[in-house]
Amino acid sequence: QGAAHMAQMGPCARGVLAVALLAVLPGAAQNAGEGPGAEELRDISSDVCWHGEWTKDRCCRGDASTTPECWDGTYSFGECCPNADCWEGDAFTYAKCCGPENGLEGNAACWLGVFTHQHCCLANSAAQSWVDVMVAGVDTEQFYAMDDFYTDAQYGDDFGYYSTGNVLKTVVTPSKAGLQETQQFAHFTTYPMALSPHFARVFCRLLFVMWAQLDERTPFRVVEMGAGSGQLSYDIQQCVRLNEIGIDPPTWRRWHAALEYTIMERSPALAKRQRERGLRVVNGDAQSEKSCKPVLKALAESVACTGVAATRKSPECLARDTGTPEAGASVVLSNELLDAFAPVKLRLSLYGQANVTDCMSWQEVRLVHALPVEELSSLALMLGHTEASLATLVADLRSYTETVFCGMANTTVGREARARVPEDTSCLVLVLALSELLNHLDLGVPASSHNMRLRLRKDPKLWGRLREIVGHFAQELRDGVVIPRDTYRQLRHQLRDSKELEAQFLTVMLTYQVPVTVTESRCKDLTWWFVAHQERVERLFP
Repeated sequence: QGAAHMAQMGPCARGVLAVALLAVLPGAAQNAGEGPGAEELRDISSDVCWHGEWTKDRCCRGDASTTPECWDGTYSFGECCPNADCWEGDAFTYAKCCGPENGLEGNAACWLGVFTHQHCCLANSAAQSWVDVMVAGVDTEQFYAMDDFYTDAQYGDDFGYYSTGNVLKTVVTPSKAGLQETQQFAHFTTYPMALSPHFARVFCRLLFVMWAQLDERTPFRVVEMGAGSGQLSYDIQQCVRLNEIGIDPPTWRRWHAALEYTIMERSPALAKRQRERGLRVVNGDAQSEKSCKPVLKALAESVACTGVAATRKSPECLARDTGTPEAGASVVLSNELLDAFAPVKLRLSLYGQANVTDCMSWQEVRLVHALPVEELSSLALMLGHTEASLATLVADLRSYTETVFCGMANTTVGREARARVPEDTSCLVLVLALSELLNHLDLGVPASSHNMRLRLRKDPKLWGRLREIVGHFAQELRDGVVIPRDTYRQLRHQLRDSKELEAQFLTVMLTYQVPVTVTESRCKDLTWWFVAHQERVERLFP
């Protein structure tokens, strides 16, 4: 707590994408080969399926009916062959997709995404992740991305902690002029506030040293990102105005004249509080490149560039889209800023060729909100929904839940899992339980689809744990429906003026984490991170 981040650099000198990521390597001991130098991670199906004349090349070139002599009932095509997910009923068969009449590239109508001619017909590429297979046929866009939910919860118009003003409370304190009302943080404090003004004097001294080392640069521009109550900014400027660190008067006058201090703040409530304290504030988000231009514009409109003696054509007074040594900030500082960035949660899911810079090696963990229909109905009626509108809402949510989660449950891994749980297990509970299994690291849950089917059929410890999780979730979600992201936002909008109902809503709402395939657009945003952290991520390998 209280960690401060400072840099001698102009803001926006480069485009910034600030993302926090959490990476988990499921089943490392189960799937790993000889570490990052290994050509291919271990395929547990190969350890038990192939021996002698029974090889993957012989038995997997086709579908389950192509070489029936390979399967004696002990092991199956689905457990042993990485291309087993390619074939589905009579619609997609080896003959229809890979027959000689379809040419060298096979039947183009069969190929989509991970299902390619090389993978399905030749069976010579890595297996798909069972998570990718499970979500391939459904739309998971309405699952809440971690960063979207975090942003809504912190800064959203309807329930954002900072944007709705919940972060502040009014404190009445006695003063010489009588009782004085001030706005302070409602639920926490920070070092600039708890140790005021001493914490700021440390920064004041450091900024002075920086100014001196920069040959007394004038103007000396400080930009604070995310200033909270404004206490640090206020105390630093007070330190400079009153010469609280005891600089010799001639130097102090030059230092005082050179300093310009600007806050970039995302929260409207906090920005209002900062301006009430007489601080200079620009609206902006430290995570967004779009905030660069207004900050640089504000710097170009500072006292140094608008006073009587100012020269608007001076390099430091020219507003640009990106910072320059003259027109950018001299110092950028923040206190407890990085922990307020919206996180993206990723799960490392390696199998086959180990390439951590490939988006296919990762899954994004998203949030699924769900409620028992009884709880939803009670809340909706208290919000003023009619019986007719409630019936429509429930019907729509039941349809969404069944379409999406039965689509996921009716995949090859889903069907294998269903054979191991009670017959009345809902699609929703089954999918959530399979997702939860990934958090049980002692099980070493495999990543590849055929390995997972093998473990579900042959490993009583794994399917025993699955049954336990199903039993727990079935109790929680008795007659439960999923609340898609947009519906969740609508409900929170309706609840914004009723704190009691909002508290009840949050108490009964259930939240689960479900991995999904990294989308193409998300991949473009994250590829730089995969490359930059390749060496560090590979150290996770045993």
